[in-house]
Amino acid sequence: MLIYRGELFLEIDHIKLLQCEPEYVKRRYQAVMAYLSPSGLKQKAAAGTIGLKERQFRRLVKRFNEEGIPGLRHRSKRPKTSPNQTPSWLEERVCKLRESTGFGQNHLAQLINISLEREGKPLRICGKTAYNILVRRGVIEAERRKAREWRRFEWGHPNRLIQADLTLFNGIPLLTVEDDHSRKGWAIRLANQKDKTVVRGMKKLLKFRYDNLLTDNGSQFSRRNRVMREYCEKYINEKHIWTSIHHPQTLGKLSAFQKGLKRFLHHKLGNSRNIHLIDHYIKVYTHWYNNGRRHQAIDSYPETKYSGQRDEEWYDKLIKDLKLEDILTL
Repeated sequence: MLIYRGELFLEIDHIKLLQCEPEYVKRRYQAVMAYLSPSGLKQKAAAGTIGLKERQFRRLVKRFNEEGIPGLRHRSKRPKTSPNQTPSWLEERVCKLRESTGFGQNHLAQLINISLEREGKPLRICGKTAYNILVRRGVIEAERRKAREWRRFEWGHPNRLIQADLTLFNGIPLLTVEDDHSRKGWAIRLANQKDKTVVRGMKKLLKFRYDNLLTDNGSQFSRRNRVMREYCEKYINEKHIWTSIHHPQTLGKLSAFQKGLKRFLHHKLGNSRNIHLIDHYIKVYTHWYNNGRRHQAIDSYPETKYSGQRDEEWYDKLIKDLKLEDILTL
């Protein structure tokens, strides 16, 4: 035991070691030294100098005797075991499914739960659990975003308003269409962006009359475009509505559908321009989107709200189309 600058130290090396420690560790060390010194404080008094009870101070002294200065540091309160943690094999399944589909947390949980139910296993996971697994495994980066509240507008019944727009995937034009009321989506690959090609695509997707059409002001949908005007006269009951210029939020529902579709195509195809694979995966995504993806805004499935005839075999079809038999159970 030695004294340096009016403070007690057990060994000379401790003087240098304590310089790198937090202030609370230094106070604990001096309290322990005051107790261990031959003419030092009693246990209760020494514990009182750092605000601890006698029982806590006894443990601190014991840790110091066994570990030295590191024994004076705060210890993590995290449990050594986590019996409720998701099993590793289930975490692997979630990660593989994410890698194969690119779907979000709620849709991953939905598919996993259906698979587990068919296997006869009692385990179930929620969307938050799937998200935590992806964060823990480093599949996605944990990032909190402040939710922005948007006021939603919705037309009264199916086919009351149809939204239509063009987008590009790896330079290949895609025509996307969505029913405003039910959020049911359609999509098709086009050979080019000419007005006649666009109209032919709309006729393939929508083989029926509907009330109103909402588009942007692109040349294919222009008021001056004769081809589009003739299409509207034949297929639209009321009118063709154009969005305000420089106001893309008007087509926000369709933009969300486009974003999900293109994210899925990029996940499966990367930079590929293989038109046959593009056609295949467009059909896979739209079938899942309309029948298997529960839409939060409408609290239902698009096909259920649109026609009431949702395909109950969508799960089996998705597994076969994406070849997920080694991950999920048919």
